[in-house]
Amino acid sequence: MCRRAQAILAVLGIFFWAASSSKIRSKDALTQATAKNYTQVPGEGWCTDDLGINATARRFELANCTRARNMCDSDAACVAYVCMNDTFHGPLWSVIYTTTGCEVHCGETGWQTNPRLITKAQYTQNQPAWQTARCHVAYQPLNNDLCDSAGFMNSSTAVYSNAWTLQAATSEADCASKCIASAGCMAWTGNTSDWNFCYTTATYIRTQSAWAQQYTGQLKCANAASCGAFVKSNTSLGDPPGHSGSPWVLLPSTSREDCAAQCKYDSTCKAYKGGDDTGCLLTPNQPCKDFTCYLTPSYSISSVGWETDGPDWEGAYRSGC
Repeated sequence: MCRRAQAILAVLGIFFWAASSSKIRSKDALTQATAKNYTQVPGEGWCTDDLGINATARRFELANCTRARNMCDSDAACVAYVCMNDTFHGPLWSVIYTTTGCEVHCGETGWQTNPRLITKAQYTQNQPAWQTARCHVAYQPLNNDLCDSAGFMNSSTAVYSNAWTLQAATSEADCASKCIASAGCMAWTGNTSDWNFCYTTATYIRTQSAWAQQYTGQLKCANAASCGAFVKSNTSLGDPPGHSGSPWVLLPSTSREDCAAQCKYDSTCKAYKGGDDTGCLLTPNQPCKDFTCYLTPSYSISSVGWETDGPDWEGAYRSGC
């Protein structure tokens, strides 16, 4: 890297890239550009997740916003870009969040798998140049993230049913097709090493237990509008009166939006709640970057504020359920 480039980096305070010996390269013509739909997330600075972490695959370019967007459009692996506002008087740096030509944290590809991990932008006071920058994310519609072309979504945890029907199958696709062909089927599960053990059911209950070894399963995606829009609750959501045992199920989740989506497309879910998983309920004593997400098929609206569950907790329920 030339001394001029090093001096520019020092002025901008981009300490997280200065150690890289990669040269700045143009990637404008990687593929034929296909315009993506971008969402500008709240905040100023570079892209981060719910906890303000941005240790993810990316590269840096001397580029204005138009050129940065074109670079991301031209790169199938690009999920977001950050650019400085043209009012900044100095070199206009952009960040391209991609594995293509990656320069920093190239082994961290979680954002490529799930762009909805990107929830906000922020900068630090010792890097003031980035206060003019904005983060633009190429989100996919939530149903595209969760529901496949056949209208099913993977269940991250095991589901329970007292009415499983055994269906002999030859593959995962064949097992799924048994559910598609069966009237009223809402979920299927099967043994990945022996698809003769394929089961379908019309009723199920989500659990927070892991699937039995070698088993997997999917849920039929609900019509997102079938139960009305979500209504944000100003007070906490609790167990329904007289309910034996809590109906709330703790599920792995990546963000508040992901938690809401898991409820939105689950036909049994009537409400969700959660907050930043600083306590790591799912993985105690482990580094935590997730979101505490509870779903429930039944609930009651309390008069007690959310601060009883956590200072940043929120929740919502379906208006028509």
